[in-house]
Amino acid sequence: MARRAPVSALAAVLLVRLADESAVFLPFGSLESFRADLGLTYAQAGTVLAAIAPGALAGGVFAAAADRYSRRVISAGGAFGFALALAMFALGDSFTVLAAGAFVMGMASTAMVDAAEVALVDIAAGDELRRWLARSNLLATVGDLLGPALVAGAVLLGLSWRAAFWVGAGLMVLYAMSLARAPLPPPSRVEVEDDDGASGASRPRFTGVLRDPAVWVMGLIGLLMVPFDEPLVGFTIALLEQERGASRAVATTIAFVGIAGGVLAFTVLAPRFEGVADHRLLTGSVSAMAGGALVIAVVPVLAVVAVAGLVAAIGLGLAWLAVQHRSLMLRPGQVGATKAVLGAIESTGAWLPMAIGALADRAGLTWALGSFGIVGAVLIGLSWWDARRAIRRVPVTDLSP
Repeated sequence: MARRAPVSALAAVLLVRLADESAVFLPFGSLESFRADLGLTYAQAGTVLAAIAPGALAGGVFAAAADRYSRRVISAGGAFGFALALAMFALGDSFTVLAAGAFVMGMASTAMVDAAEVALVDIAAGDELRRWLARSNLLATVGDLLGPALVAGAVLLGLSWRAAFWVGAGLMVLYAMSLARAPLPPPSRVEVEDDDGASGASRPRFTGVLRDPAVWVMGLIGLLMVPFDEPLVGFTIALLEQERGASRAVATTIAFVGIAGGVLAFTVLAPRFEGVADHRLLTGSVSAMAGGALVIAVVPVLAVVAVAGLVAAIGLGLAWLAVQHRSLMLRPGQVGATKAVLGAIESTGAWLPMAIGALADRAGLTWALGSFGIVGAVLIGLSWWDARRAIRRVPVTDLSP
């Protein structure tokens, strides 16, 4: 159970990733529509989408502020900003307006999601936080489906691509209002001492966060997990079509079995692993991710590929759950600052799919999929190092008289 948490507060923070995932899909799902309507080049359309990343990086300021200031104000403000960004797309008639809207979207998304999750740390009891994170991530999976459904609905009804953004903006305003009314807990008054000797929860500093090796390891793990999400699905579809002779329908069906893997991870499996420490769950999960990707690369049997994709998706879901929970618990009193630093590190992971794509151009898709195994091996090494470090930090009770 959540610790004395009003239902409205818990519901508001648990819905944050559903709102984020469904709304952030709209620019991606409407790329060709707004490009053709406004006469943009593909380079300009790609730049519009790319502007989300620096916006998200700038939003880290709001994540850090959640350690000191009202999470309700920051998260609700982020949601209203998100609605504004969607409205900018709906009204936009130029490259500049759309690029600005994308930047605002990235910044507002970070503020909304991170402030809500910082609040969740205080709402949920420490030993049950991972259970609530699993439910939030399950709702995020629902959001992954709602975004495409909104775009498809506009098309089926014969409406302009702008209609999907107007609907998304309206729904985001409603969610922002629910956040603004939710009794989210205020910042805790945990005394935090940085490595330079400064202390005081009233002004948490970044120095200790940046000097903490565990933060950097979690950031690197998050960075290396980037290609195992949508990029793995995309490269799997390409491999099955181009080198395995599968039709587009068969390849897509097999690859998107991964959605079922995510659902299984956050519903059936997460409760079964509640008693497993984060570092142990992470090591096993990244091993499943790496193994599944390697099987996809080397085994030509489509049924085996489908199972391997399912295993990799389950591993990704559980690994992300462990990383989320561990990251939120790393530095009490500096959760927002930690999330800001981790977000900055993880944002650099965008180059990995580009590198894998370049390898596919040079050596073929089989080698590209095989490279996921190499990335997975590094992940296993980092998780093993983190596990050893976590075990060494467990205090040993002196039982001697």
